[in-house]
Amino acid sequence: MNNKTDDLFVQVRTAHRLLAAYYQRLLPTIEQIAHDANTEFYFWAPVRFNKPGRNPFKKWQWDLLPAESTRYVFKHINDEAKVTIDDYIVEFIVINDSGINDEQCKGQPDALNLKVSVDDAQSILRISIYRAIESVDTGFYDRWESGRYPDYSTSVDLELDNGFVKFGFETPLESLMTESGVASIKETIEHYLTKTEQAVLSQQSESER
Repeated sequence: MNNKTDDLFVQVRTAHRLLAAYYQRLLPTIEQIAHDANTEFYFWAPVRFNKPGRNPFKKWQWDLLPAESTRYVFKHINDEAKVTIDDYIVEFIVINDSGINDEQCKGQPDALNLKVSVDDAQSILRISIYRAIESVDTGFYDRWESGRYPDYSTSVDLELDNGFVKFGFETPLESLMTESGVASIKETIEHYLTKTEQAVLSQQSESER
């Protein structure tokens, strides 16, 4: 093996170890924030690619990296068979590389020829809160998932959609790596959990008039 090839595999081994260490820090932090919001784990799913299939040779190689852009969803709901007023969801969307996430192509992205360079890409965390403002006798997941994502811009506050009052915000992913960043995220979630709860109470008061 020549030095150039050896260097390549040193980088591969280093990359795998760094990624493992990264997720060992990232996931417990997200879980703790979610638990502090009085929610429990609901599900996770890749956003940009798929989970690895039974036959990886028939899938995109990017599917071996399913956590590159991922949803982590936590719930505080009464009964998954229906929607109960005041049920809520806290969702975390981790976008590790916006250059991959935003790549527009018909086939599998070429990892060595993406349009956005590593230096120009961003690592982003999007957090959404959805609280039910009405009770509905349909499955919770189908009702909630049929809605739209919130507007993550700072110019938009609470939104109403599909029987849920919702709010979304965006922060650099590095915020999860510092105590002050985590504290700020928790504070924002707590603020909007209270605000969405107040919106539900206001909605109930209006309907009782």
